[in-house]
Amino acid sequence: MALALAGLIVAIPAHVYPQMSFGLVGAPNTYTLIGGAGQLMDMGFIWVGALVLLCTAVAPVFLLVVVFGTCSAWFLGVRRYWVQLGLKLYHRIAPWVMLDVYLLAVIVSMVKLMDMGSFEISMGFVCFLCLLVLLGLTMGQFNTDRFWDLTEHQHAGD
Repeated sequence: MALALAGLIVAIPAHVYPQMSFGLVGAPNTYTLIGGAGQLMDMGFIWVGALVLLCTAVAPVFLLVVVFGTCSAWFLGVRRYWVQLGLKLYHRIAPWVMLDVYLLAVIVSMVKLMDMGSFEISMGFVCFLCLLVLLGLTMGQFNTDRFWDLTEHQHAGD
């Protein structure tokens, strides 16, 4: 639960602050995580931009909300229906979280564009890396099988 909360906190600057700045002939451009998806949509790649937005911004944050909400529901003693709903949502959302693919695309872009102009990584990218690590730790520590066992044990005790 703490990892999910930390991930949610770090997600704010990771999505708001610029990820990087790239300058060609002295004209710097800054890019944010959501702004990159918007630029793809503006260029006519609507489906690609929507997928980038879904897989790098919406799904990771929603997954962290689901993990935090499921853990909170369990610890607060909320009806098991809500815990089970959270577990089902987790399994539906987890395959759509692709921050690692975005990181790979950024690294490839950096290597390709580094010789063409000035390239600088910003604080948003550092926050993005922290988000990536926290999300990985959250997903690794969130034991859905244990939660299912606990809800079944709770149901048997009713």
